[in-house]
Amino acid sequence: MLLIIAMALTRHRHFPHSIIFVFLLAEILILNSIIAFNGAASNPFNAVLLVPVVLSFMWLPHVPALLLWLVSVGGQLAQLIPFSTVNHAHNGMNAHFESMIISFVITSAIIAVVTLYFKYQISKKEADIQQLRERQLRNEQLLAIGTAAAQLTHEVATPVQSAQLLLEEGIEQLSTTPDWLLSLQKQFQRIHQKLSEWRLIAEDIRMQKSDHFQIGSLWSEVKYLMSIARPETEIQWQNNNLDDYGKLIADRTLLPALTSIIVNACDAALDTSDPKVTVYAEVFNSQWRIKIVNKSNSLSEQTIKELGQRFLPSTAGHGIGATVSNATIEKFNGKVIWFRESDNLVTLVTLPCSPLDECPE
Repeated sequence: MLLIIAMALTRHRHFPHSIIFVFLLAEILILNSIIAFNGAASNPFNAVLLVPVVLSFMWLPHVPALLLWLVSVGGQLAQLIPFSTVNHAHNGMNAHFESMIISFVITSAIIAVVTLYFKYQISKKEADIQQLRERQLRNEQLLAIGTAAAQLTHEVATPVQSAQLLLEEGIEQLSTTPDWLLSLQKQFQRIHQKLSEWRLIAEDIRMQKSDHFQIGSLWSEVKYLMSIARPETEIQWQNNNLDDYGKLIADRTLLPALTSIIVNACDAALDTSDPKVTVYAEVFNSQWRIKIVNKSNSLSEQTIKELGQRFLPSTAGHGIGATVSNATIEKFNGKVIWFRESDNLVTLVTLPCSPLDECPE
């Protein structure tokens, strides 16, 4: 009660654990002293000591709360000392007083366990709510980025098509076409192809269209795209029983997400003395697992823990790209986790899949 009064007087100010411990300890000692001078174990109001026990397990960590409970129990057991010298004629009353103290100990222990259980449940729910809030914030940011990207794509499409037509006309008018002009035309054709793919992806998302993708084919496409996106990086590809296993359900956003994750690993590895990346894929327990291993010395443990959960400032491509890729994988009931193995950064992607004979054509 002293703690509650102090909090009321200070307008519910949040006290540190040490102050709470002192207040509750003082309250237990004062209440035990009052009970000791007013009948000791025969005092029926010892139940008031349950209040500081409940408060301690609500507001303090486990060890200080347990210590206060032991002090409270010890104080109650000490109330039996005055009756230990009473003659045997009062043995019946002594047994009654002992039962009262034992009842207090058992009741306080049950209350402590129940309070700890509810405290754990509340903490778990708060953690879940916090995670949902962070995911909602991430989804809102992704929506804003997607809206901006769609608008930018729409604005860029017309100039790209005009530039491509001008290049084609210029090439037709030249008797000899320089190599640099042909290379420039190829790049514009590639941009035009990417814009066309973006339209198809946007249409699939709008229609919520999904399809069955064969794992072996996806694996081959990822390898091909990486040979174009990062030809300068040494990537070791290893796989196990992909072609003969099955398919997974996804849409066109899956392939860019997978390649983006591997591109991030390649970019991070280039800043180290060993710019090699190993990509291993296998099917295990109806899960397609892709393990990407690369050297990385620039990321702290806290940053690795937050990768993919929120936008992080990064010059190595682990900011927005990792978050977008993680959200895309989660959309298909998959999961992306990052962790360290010695000096290596490991990215583990898991996606649910099914055998070929369970997938309708």
